[in-house]
Amino acid sequence: MDWLHRLRLLAIPTLCAFLSFVFVVIRPWSKIAGQWAFLVYTSNLIFFFPRGRISVQLEATVLGTIGGVLGVVWSTGTLALAAWCGRKYGADSSQSRAILGLSLALLALIVGFIRSVSRRLNAFSKIAIFFPIFMLTSQQSITHLTPAHFLQQFYVVIFSAIFALLPTLLLAPHQSHNQIGVQIDNAVKTINSLLPLSISNLLDVDHPLTQHKHHLRHSGANVGPGKSLEGEAETAELPSQDKLAKQLKGIVANLHISSTSYIRDSRLLERQSTSLLSVIKALQKLQRNPLLGQTSHAPGERIQAALQKSFPPSRPNSVVGTPKHRRSISLSRHRSRASLSSEREASTENTWPRHKLRHLTSNFGRPSESHKSIPLDTKPDLKDASQHLVQAIVEALQLVNLTLAEKFHWPGSNKSETAKTREELFDARVNLEDVLTEVQRALGTLLSGSEKGLNQDVVVDDLRQTQSTSSELPLTANQSQPHVSFSESPDVTNLLKNKDRFRLAFYMTALLDLARDVHGITNTVIEMSAGEITPFSWMAIFRLGWMRHDKDEEDENAQDGQPPNETDLVMEEEQPNDVTKEYQDMDFVTATLYQRRSLVQEHGDMRDSFSRFWRRGWDQHGVVKARIMLSRLFHQLKHSRHVLFSLKMALGISLLSLPAFLPADHAGRKWYDTSRGGWMVVSYMFVLEDTTGAILKVGFLRGLGCFIGAVMGYVCAIIAHENPYALVVLATACTIPISWHILFNTSTPGLGVSTGITLPPLLFITYLNESHGQSYFTLAWYRFTDIIIGTFAAVLFGSFVWPVHARVQYFRAVGGTMERITEFYLRMSRDLVRSSLVYRIDDKQYDDLEAKIKREFALSRTLISIQKQEISLLPRPVKLYSEIIDAIERLLETLVEIRLLRFSVPRKATVLDVLPIRRELISTILINLWACAHSFHSRSPLPQFLPTPRSPLSELMEVTDQHARDIRAFRNTFGEDIRGRNRSHSPSPINMNRSSSAQGEGQVDYQAEMAILYAMAENEALGEVCNILEEIVAAAKTLFGTQTFLDTN
Repeated sequence: MDWLHRLRLLAIPTLCAFLSFVFVVIRPWSKIAGQWAFLVYTSNLIFFFPRGRISVQLEATVLGTIGGVLGVVWSTGTLALAAWCGRKYGADSSQSRAILGLSLALLALIVGFIRSVSRRLNAFSKIAIFFPIFMLTSQQSITHLTPAHFLQQFYVVIFSAIFALLPTLLLAPHQSHNQIGVQIDNAVKTINSLLPLSISNLLDVDHPLTQHKHHLRHSGANVGPGKSLEGEAETAELPSQDKLAKQLKGIVANLHISSTSYIRDSRLLERQSTSLLSVIKALQKLQRNPLLGQTSHAPGERIQAALQKSFPPSRPNSVVGTPKHRRSISLSRHRSRASLSSEREASTENTWPRHKLRHLTSNFGRPSESHKSIPLDTKPDLKDASQHLVQAIVEALQLVNLTLAEKFHWPGSNKSETAKTREELFDARVNLEDVLTEVQRALGTLLSGSEKGLNQDVVVDDLRQTQSTSSELPLTANQSQPHVSFSESPDVTNLLKNKDRFRLAFYMTALLDLARDVHGITNTVIEMSAGEITPFSWMAIFRLGWMRHDKDEEDENAQDGQPPNETDLVMEEEQPNDVTKEYQDMDFVTATLYQRRSLVQEHGDMRDSFSRFWRRGWDQHGVVKARIMLSRLFHQLKHSRHVLFSLKMALGISLLSLPAFLPADHAGRKWYDTSRGGWMVVSYMFVLEDTTGAILKVGFLRGLGCFIGAVMGYVCAIIAHENPYALVVLATACTIPISWHILFNTSTPGLGVSTGITLPPLLFITYLNESHGQSYFTLAWYRFTDIIIGTFAAVLFGSFVWPVHARVQYFRAVGGTMERITEFYLRMSRDLVRSSLVYRIDDKQYDDLEAKIKREFALSRTLISIQKQEISLLPRPVKLYSEIIDAIERLLETLVEIRLLRFSVPRKATVLDVLPIRRELISTILINLWACAHSFHSRSPLPQFLPTPRSPLSELMEVTDQHARDIRAFRNTFGEDIRGRNRSHSPSPINMNRSSSAQGEGQVDYQAEMAILYAMAENEALGEVCNILEEIVAAAKTLFGTQTFLDTN
């Protein structure tokens, strides 16, 4: 952010403060607000502070105005009832004071609940009680209600909102329309830089960036030391894949936020907004592609230590300082079931366990320098096709970016180049389709290989030899990092002979999915460009939201569309519906709520007619439902943190305002009126937060800010001496550093707010003749003591009355997240093992559940940030807390990738025919997820041993290998039959080529082979799930301990 933009943002609150102070010093204006005129700037600072965004300011203005007016209406109604009691029972009667106190307590209870339930209504709830606190604690002797009781505070609310909104409309940059264009441009450029770099690192293909690095490295070895250092510095400045991936993730996250403001601010054509949303969603989907992610999903330092402690036999020590790269299923650390006996025999030897490891590599991360990437030199067609596909994707995204910039008139497009026409975008789409077909053909030949007539038994023997050689290396004492080598060559001519076949399949399928997503973006932009563009009109802002009918159109299109052809293959729809299955997974109470039960039969012991009548009515289905619903309501009320927070709010405000409702001659009442104790109650209301740590932080900042503001206000009041010009100038000058701190200091903005709200009472109470003879020092002292008393009361209530600790809330949030992820995987498993040849799912339920999980992520990270800033007596591994959330977030992304991959796997061979293996794999993963969720919820230790999903996954990988070998053998046999028939008929060379191209390389064979590649990719992703589960289990054992029964040392 440049200085000009910062000054422009700073000018908005400065102008707002100037208008607020001018409103106070001009007598006719301040007269309509009465004694509350100085609260205009206070309300601006707390509820309407302008931050330079029109949409945010409009929302704050609407919510703040509604909340303020409702609060004034509430207090006016209470004053009317108190005035009636004052006329009947006398002024300042106990009845009037009781009504005022009960009304304030009830209002505090309501706004406290609203504030806890919805953080978006935070300002709304605060302003709804801010003005009633001052009004209800200062009108104990009221006997007649006048319009001034309502209008004075009403004008303060209205002018506060206006003085904040007008400068925002005049000076705030209207950049939501351009900001989203800049972010889309940055996202596309980052993808275009990241994708070639990722492919070059993974598949060992050429890329200009990597060539430049190698050139600098080799040239540095042949030149002097000075030039070598320059080359190293230049290499270090080049963007890495991890840096670009993090940059892309941040851009897409900001793009999601800006898209909301863009749609709210810029009411363009309905079709344009819908198409642009589709492009944004597609970019978010692209960002989740594994090829555009980080190369190193290394566990953090705390999780690495936990893994070393939890899995000492199977995980060797890693070298300190060496990053762990992305691990795959080829990096398994556990044995298969068949190798348990062999390990038991070799357990007494000081060697590496002689058990079967699937494609083990060194460092349990990405392979070492010799096998860091998958070489494709022996497969030039796939190498060239991959490079061409990457180039086609980059060109298509560039054209899409330029088309969008030209269509929406976004800045940042390259003006030197000629505008890309719609025909060129059509050509890019056709080129992308052709290259995508070429890559699919090249991938289809991987399983068969270039060797003709290869014996299947030889391949199986080679595979077994390859797998067995890696498990017979001794582990010497001086090896801190064991290195497991392979006897097989890196030849990828035959995919089944490549040790990285699962990793290759995973990333090649990711490349295909990326190309299809880019193809979808291209189609969206082309269809969007086909319509005529209506210029933007300010009258379009007044379009109502209910006029949109995108969802209805989509529903109509879905109803008019043809049903898929594969619905005839679904066998479960033909089965009879078992009613008992519907409730077998529910608990007893839930099943009773949804399942109608028969009445209890009358037995001999129920002779009393009244008992029979009572039992007959008590067991009615409607009565049972009402009983269950009422019981759940009571349970939620007793255990709801929102109810407890509202009770703390009401109780604290009632106790602090109690002196205001004492008799007039009481010492407490006199002290409250003299010191203006309303600020004490307001301070309690602002400092009270959800967690104890947040209360301590806010309270400290409020006390410090009050002290600074009291000193500034006292000095300025002494200098000004009630001169209106001096008061306005000095007050405005003091607000400049305060506004700067609030705008650009993200860590402690509350310090600026606390300082700013202290100034107006000290500067303008004497000017408004409301000081009652008190000096400036007395006013400053009373102001400071009231704030400190309210802050101290909030700290006491937050610490001892139903305390809420961020650490406990974090564990509950993580436990809830793990439960939702368990539900997510359970739904995936139900859809997977259905007796159907077609994999069909409900995308909406997954999207809703994923959105809930992401909200849990945001809550957990917020609680982590609170713990970093709060004061606690207990030592807490906050860094481990962050690493756990990172691991769970990677787990969700991996599960989403698995769900997408399962659309293309061969279901009969890898799912339906191996249901026992799938069942065991699903069960072990669910047990680990459930155990972790329960451990975080209850903060209880885990069992010493949990079932590992690696054993059934190893068997599933063997099934996938066997199915791939069967497909290859069938292809080779089919090809030999075709060649034999061609020799018997002695066709011409041209006809032979045509027949071989039509039958030997048909589309059906490629579809089967592509399905095998997707199955391998699914196995690879499941291996990553196993790795992440081990990290979470190890972290849970570190936090909560282990219930051991076997000494493994």
